[in-house]
Amino acid sequence: MTIPSAIIVGGGLAGMVVARELALRGWRVILIERSKRLGGKAGSDIKNGRLVEHGYHVFPQWYPNVRAIVERIGARLIDFDRYHFLLPGGYPRRITVRGPSGLSAMWHFVFNGLLPWYHNILYMYSVLDMISRPLSEKSFLDRVSQIGLIRGKWYTSESVAELGQENVLKASAIPVYDLSAMTAKRIASYWLRQASPFLSILPGDLQTVFIDPQVHELEALGVEFRYDCEVCGVVMHEGGVAAVALRDGTELSADVYALCTPFEVTRTWLQDSLYKADPELGNMHFLEAQPMAALHLHLRRELPDLPGEHVFLHGSYYGLSFIDVGRHWKELDGEHGEPQLSFISSNYGPLNAVSKEGAKNLLLEEICEYLPMTPANVKNWELNPNTDVPLFINTIGAWSNRPRPRTKIKNLYLAGDYVKNAIDLACMEGAVSSALEAAAQILEDHGETESLPAVQVPPEWPRVLLVFARILMFPVVAVARVIAWLEEKFSPHRPDASEVRIKATPKLQMDSRPPRKR
Repeated sequence: MTIPSAIIVGGGLAGMVVARELALRGWRVILIERSKRLGGKAGSDIKNGRLVEHGYHVFPQWYPNVRAIVERIGARLIDFDRYHFLLPGGYPRRITVRGPSGLSAMWHFVFNGLLPWYHNILYMYSVLDMISRPLSEKSFLDRVSQIGLIRGKWYTSESVAELGQENVLKASAIPVYDLSAMTAKRIASYWLRQASPFLSILPGDLQTVFIDPQVHELEALGVEFRYDCEVCGVVMHEGGVAAVALRDGTELSADVYALCTPFEVTRTWLQDSLYKADPELGNMHFLEAQPMAALHLHLRRELPDLPGEHVFLHGSYYGLSFIDVGRHWKELDGEHGEPQLSFISSNYGPLNAVSKEGAKNLLLEEICEYLPMTPANVKNWELNPNTDVPLFINTIGAWSNRPRPRTKIKNLYLAGDYVKNAIDLACMEGAVSSALEAAAQILEDHGETESLPAVQVPPEWPRVLLVFARILMFPVVAVARVIAWLEEKFSPHRPDASEVRIKATPKLQMDSRPPRKR
């Protein structure tokens, strides 16, 4: 009996999952990776003698397929039930938000959140209204922005809209005018249903704790790795893929091919014959990606009262958030108590053409508005602009342009966060979900029907309960909206903003409204 063979192009998380599922069932698998390591955007690179991530990663409870990998390799997640906001010039005062795991957490949010209680109620209602929409409206929700949807609602105050815009940007690196309402609905639905733990992190960098154990699994299964091996095209023959062409002029052939590379790479191979075989793949040219930059700061001294959970800099121009990984990662060097802050900049676009040194200085200027530190406190730093490895973003109307795991070409499959998947989100969980679906379809197409890979889909609250909760909240929401309207009319205020944001935003420079009293 001939052993079936597969070539997996791309050694990121999706490629590793497809390779493992096929190798487990006796397939001969070749995994091709352009770089010197596996893991892709979920891995870490060695810079200045140490591993540096592309940015901090979180593992919420509604990542069932990713968490299954974590459990399988024996890693231990560190769980958090809250996160914090810092205001410019307000340290050490912080505003703590607990995950919506129960009525007490929601009560805490209403009376201890960023905004006065009446705005917080309106914000909660806006989320409830969005997630209670029926799935029959999926086509509509995919074609309107999240902020456009809520701004058109009677209950939306200006403060609620501003908070929604900031939360969207920091959670997804997607500008609010680009994020589809369907994506926002999915994220909120999953997080509200499984809010405890709200966020989790690994006890070390992803490469060491998460990726390398999976590499060892693949090695044990006999998967063949081809590092420093770049694919430059797909060779077609009689309606199917005959080989992948390599940059060195050679070709590799197998029974099945799975392209698990980012869409901006995959679409460069859509030449005449491949495009003719499946014209729908050309829609990948309509997909978009944005960089989410990461700045790692090793400080010389401890910062008093620094939280151990994730911290968001409210009003930050560059969309900054961070976590002190120094207290969670045992393998980090340095003296005890020296913070190792892992920042993400969700709004790095204005700095795309700025040098690394210049961008670091500009980011640090804003960071120093929030934390009691100066540039002299920085022992060493590393900036990953990630402009060469941008993240796929679920923009308005993107769903119809995203390909499915099984293409119209008989032996070609796709996997990655941009591929349509069960959870409908572009994230680590989406990449794994699409990879499991691709592996299942490969096996099914080759006659295997038992023990196929299965995707776990995170649960959501039944719509009837959400609609009932929305009805119960209506009287309170109506009162809150009246109070918010009176405040906006007779006591207007400008949004919280760092000096960096004010200097870069003409609208804020001309805003004569006073800041909100806290």
